[in-house]
Amino acid sequence: MSDADFTAEKQKEYLDSLILSLMKDGKDINEVLKMPYHFVIELLRERNKPKESKSLIAAFGG
Repeated sequence: MSDADFTAEKQKEYLDSLILSLMKDGKDINEVLKMPYHFVIELLRERNKPKESKSLIAAFGG
């Protein structure tokens, strides 16, 4: 991930997206809000981790 992925605006965007997707999957907003913060952050990291590529050349679009 680049440094741009760690800006406050980008993190808010990721969090908003995660919460909306949980609600679309049937979670009640109150259940989402009661989730431990660390758990939510781990969900965000897992969901937004960079895609792995098999070679360094493929990683840079080659």
